[in-house]
Amino acid sequence: MKHFKKIMALALAGLALASCVNPSKTSEPAGDSGSKTVTIGYTQFPANVDPAAEYNGWFTVRYGVGETLFKMDDKLEVKPWLAEKIEAVSDLEWKITLKDKVTFQNGEKMTGEKVKASLERLIKTSERAASDMGIDSISAEGQTVTIKTKAVQPIMANLLAEPYSAIVDTTGKSASDKAPVGTGPYMVTKYTPESGAELKAYEDYWDGKPKVANLKIKYFSDPTAISAALKSKEVDAVYGLPYANLSTYASDKNYKISEVEGSRYLAYYYNFENPYVADDKFRQALDTLVDKKTYSESLFKGSAVPAVGPFPTGFAFALQKSVHEFNVDKAKKLLDEAGYKDTDGDGYREKDGQKVSIELLSFTRLPEMPLAVEATQQQLKEVGIEATIKKVEVSAVASEKDYAFTPYAVVAAPIGDPYAFFNSAVKTNGTANIGHYSNPEADKKIEELATETDPAKRNQLSKEIQEIMDKDYGFTIIGFFKVALVMDKSVSGLESHPTDYYHVSNKLSKE
Repeated sequence: MKHFKKIMALALAGLALASCVNPSKTSEPAGDSGSKTVTIGYTQFPANVDPAAEYNGWFTVRYGVGETLFKMDDKLEVKPWLAEKIEAVSDLEWKITLKDKVTFQNGEKMTGEKVKASLERLIKTSERAASDMGIDSISAEGQTVTIKTKAVQPIMANLLAEPYSAIVDTTGKSASDKAPVGTGPYMVTKYTPESGAELKAYEDYWDGKPKVANLKIKYFSDPTAISAALKSKEVDAVYGLPYANLSTYASDKNYKISEVEGSRYLAYYYNFENPYVADDKFRQALDTLVDKKTYSESLFKGSAVPAVGPFPTGFAFALQKSVHEFNVDKAKKLLDEAGYKDTDGDGYREKDGQKVSIELLSFTRLPEMPLAVEATQQQLKEVGIEATIKKVEVSAVASEKDYAFTPYAVVAAPIGDPYAFFNSAVKTNGTANIGHYSNPEADKKIEELATETDPAKRNQLSKEIQEIMDKDYGFTIIGFFKVALVMDKSVSGLESHPTDYYHVSNKLSKE
């Protein structure tokens, strides 16, 4: 354990030092005071901002390009956005009344027919959205849209607040084929994958003319470089700053930090196609070697709390107690009981005459991820398990086959309800179930949750599903960390949100 903490401390010190070094080459400064351009640096940047593609809708909304019919407030309660209201006509029918003054970025009015076409395109394009929503048909008349579902859908408004539901003009043509024509305050003029994007204000934006004329998004593949870019004024604000550097900005009057408690967690997703991971006792031993408290405190420097389950315990539907415990001696005992023993005295365990060696994935979506994996690698070595680390791009994780576990960062309840998470990440063959976890009892309860309308029963079903996941050691949810935007003091109107996808708005400004 002492070796583990020493490695963690050294790694964090190196990360902080790397982030503070000025780059040998920098771009032109983002702009002097009074500039009409704001540049924001991100450590994530998708191939496009089509809301129906994968999870790209998060960026459609983040960059102020697209908006949804409903949105989540600071308490993760659903409120109208592009819509005026939603009414349940029957158990299988929802009527949505749209705002009358909304236009798309090409000047076209947002009508019921336009919204119908956008949602039909969504469920045709996105398997995840189609599975979540269960839409049978959509009709439109004037400024109303009627959605009929195949089964009872108690959270339609929440799902219409999910970023994949951002409304786009399906017949409109954007300046970039990587972006849609949305209703947001900014429209894409140039989009370069693996580099960044340029956007300009939509002056006829329905909720008020944007305060900044131009917006630039700059992508940083190396999270340690983003801090240097902020210091050198290459960018005006950043998202994805290493937590080892956050305190430096908190004590500097030249910068501002917008930080909120969120439901984004760091976790290990186990790969059930790996024969060692498929062994219940081996998997439990892996979970038992993870010190959630130390990981959360050391990696995130006071900006994270250890997790019990996939949702913060403040949610009514969250698991309140876990079977997880950090116990190295117990992990050793579990491995011994399962027949994993060092029979040749080389310090590593064997099973059936074969040395046990596992592969761990690592990527830099968060700079803290590789540090966590390296620390776990050391813990595994101390109990006699050889582990190698394979660095991959986050987009390649789903196609990897041989690994034991991968780190993953997820907001499990961005729409204030657990169903979409269970349906995609936990249910057998779910669209985001990258580790191939499967439990028939959990599947049955997820199906019950899909149509349950009573809030108390929904909360109870959610807890029961989490208890099954927990006892299966299907995932190790390490901790929840705050989401933070760090910016130059001249920037205002840029705020973090618990959903982690409401960033840019028409209120963004720069002195």
